[in-house]
Amino acid sequence: MKPMLRRLIGTGLALALAASVPAWASSRSQSDSSRAIASVLERSESTTLAAQGTVEVAFSPNGGCTAATVRFIGEARKSVRLAAYGLTSNPIGKALVDAKKRGVDVRVVVDKEHAPKRSGSNSIVNFLAANGIPVRIDTNVRIQHNKVVIVDGHSVQNGSFNFTRAAQTSNAENITIHRGFPELARLFEGNWNHLWAESHDYRPSY
Repeated sequence: MKPMLRRLIGTGLALALAASVPAWASSRSQSDSSRAIASVLERSESTTLAAQGTVEVAFSPNGGCTAATVRFIGEARKSVRLAAYGLTSNPIGKALVDAKKRGVDVRVVVDKEHAPKRSGSNSIVNFLAANGIPVRIDTNVRIQHNKVVIVDGHSVQNGSFNFTRAAQTSNAENITIHRGFPELARLFEGNWNHLWAESHDYRPSY
């Protein structure tokens, strides 16, 4: 049998077998998706997910990125996981502390630019830590450049927007908030957990 014909027959057989898979087997493979998603974090490649939920977008300067971020954090009832490069916005800092006060598990990873010797005692990061929010500094990479918020393990905000006043008033930035997309949230939270594990605790100065 010629190689080309063998490949065509093999392809047809594979398609026929796939079509004959019972519904319970398909459902089981979907239930295994969390393992597949987790494995992506260990490989140097991208992944594609079928979109779910809703999407909110905002732009700056003066396009509502800060207000949308504050609203998003305000929706949290169980957990907030935040990774920040720049974190100097008073409204966003307050929203994180408010979430902590209503019983939400809030945790933050920041870049080494926020180390106490660089940012000082009046920084937002120091404010968060002093109010009981666990904060860690990632010195394992050259720059911790993520700008991500994960709420309740099922919704994610990301984009170019730093959590700063300058990003709101002076820079061309964007955010995208994906609500009701747990598979996407698991991917981002898995990466956030990796950042958390490689970082060290921030100690408040007051």
